Amino acid sequence: MTKGNRPTGKHVPALAQHPARLVQRAFEQSQIGMAITDAEGRIVLVNEAFCHIVGSDRSNTTAWPIEHFYVSLRTPWQLPVMADTPRNLARSWQQEVLCRRADGESVPVLMTVDTLLDEHKQPHHLVHTFVLLTAPSGEALKSRHWIHLDPMTGLPNWLLLRDRLNHALAQAERSDSTLALLFIDIDRFKAVNDAVGHIEGDRMLSELAQRLQREVRSKDTLARLGSDQFVVLLEKESAAEAAQAVAERLHEALEPPFTSGDRYLLMTASIGIALYPTDGQDDETLLTAARSAMYIARKKGPGRVAFVDHRLTTRLKEKHRLESLLSEAIHMPDQHFALQYQPELDRHDNLRCTGLEAVLHWKQPKRWQHSPAHYLEMIARQGLGVRLNRWMIQKVIADHRQWLTEDSPLNQLSISIHLCESHLSHDTFDRRPLDHFLRHQDMDSFEWLTLKVPAQGLGNDLDTATHMFKRLEQLGIRLAVDDFGSSPIDLNWLSRLSLHKASIDVRPVETHHNGLRQIEASCRMLSALDIEPVLIGIHDENLADRLKTVSAHLVQGNHYCLPMAPEALRKWLDERRPPSA
Repeated sequence: MTKGNRPTGKHVPALAQHPARLVQRAFEQSQIGMAITDAEGRIVLVNEAFCHIVGSDRSNTTAWPIEHFYVSLRTPWQLPVMADTPRNLARSWQQEVLCRRADGESVPVLMTVDTLLDEHKQPHHLVHTFVLLTAPSGEALKSRHWIHLDPMTGLPNWLLLRDRLNHALAQAERSDSTLALLFIDIDRFKAVNDAVGHIEGDRMLSELAQRLQREVRSKDTLARLGSDQFVVLLEKESAAEAAQAVAERLHEALEPPFTSGDRYLLMTASIGIALYPTDGQDDETLLTAARSAMYIARKKGPGRVAFVDHRLTTRLKEKHRLESLLSEAIHMPDQHFALQYQPELDRHDNLRCTGLEAVLHWKQPKRWQHSPAHYLEMIARQGLGVRLNRWMIQKVIADHRQWLTEDSPLNQLSISIHLCESHLSHDTFDRRPLDHFLRHQDMDSFEWLTLKVPAQGLGNDLDTATHMFKRLEQLGIRLAVDDFGSSPIDLNWLSRLSLHKASIDVRPVETHHNGLRQIEASCRMLSALDIEPVLIGIHDENLADRLKTVSAHLVQGNHYCLPMAPEALRKWLDERRPPSA
């Protein structure tokens, strides 16, 4: 030993003599999640702890933007910018975020970001560390009311707003006073979001929330309901005049343009005002009334204010009751939905079954006036289409896996599933692309699966859709167009896509005098592009007879066969198979 009992070189552990190896070991074995990105924020290296936190393996994290895996609760706190800090970039900052897991859940973490500079003092990589904000037992800290916060803006969400609103209503009733509810909808925000991208759109929405917050008194509440909708609760003697004045201040707060790179974007809001007790005496009625007033304002044009029209409120109350029932059904799909299969048949080959289509049915049909298909547009508007699609895909995979285990002839048939348009634009509730979701389904092959893309979706952002299609093809999935002819489609784009089939609804035959010619023209156009046409919606013998001259040979409809549960489908297929020689 040398002076001071310091170890000599030969007694220093071997690992310490190789700093690079020591750093690598520390990176790999640390219980703190670590991700290294390039200067643009794309992940180049992660450790196992990071993969555990986000619920993905390395192959599904590398090359992704780091922002894909978290949402910020507020603007990052940054260190003071030093003289040599390149281009106003702080070298390190820290913030609390919600980390997005691959299973759709979010967990609170403390994220620290450190900038790595090159020899010219320019940033070349960023180190992100993620520390779970949990108790030793693994439960989220109870002192942090994550469940009551909107993760993007840090504002109260509907749960906290409802609690405060009910408290304010009880106090107003006791004191015989009034209060007001302002429902705020940002005009044409979807167009802004599409123009700048979802990540930048989220940042702008957070800035917008901060502007609105500055115009609200400390005793009042600004909450975010979701998407681009906010609510302001004005307590204690908030008459119509006071609510109008607040609405005008909120409009003024949005007047300065928002900046995104070199763009200057203007945003306005439609604001509906409901008053207690005139327009409602409980939380649900008052919120519905304020929302109905917002629709009145929106019809007048962007940047308007309106009070309640009680006739519209009655209609909207029924609409929102239905939306609530649909939301409940989709969040508990096993209790409300059953999956059946309708065969696709070849009418030129003795009605041979060539495939199956997954069809939704209600388990409790008496509660509903229409089939699930009737509500798909409303479900999409609520942003719930992706959840329902994922449930359908998982159920179809489970059925196909069962047929493989039983060596049933059903496993030889392709199965098609309708996709909602949100999948094509990556507009999912957890920002997880469809191919990412499918890779986590533990299937060796998807060659039996056909995804039916809505024709309307092919008329929008085709560049984004094309990238998605290519990744789905890599999984072996076939693609088809659903309801071809219902929306304009660029034929040049259509010829460049690897589409297998296209379904054509035959209802025009009954409603248009030249409907038969339209359908035949569509079939010939598709055949020229090497896309197989399928005639769907053939509900009776008369319609089937009228379609005999159409060149397409694949057909589907209740006239030929109703949708069936898997058990009935097995029996139906067995009865159609020729007897053994």
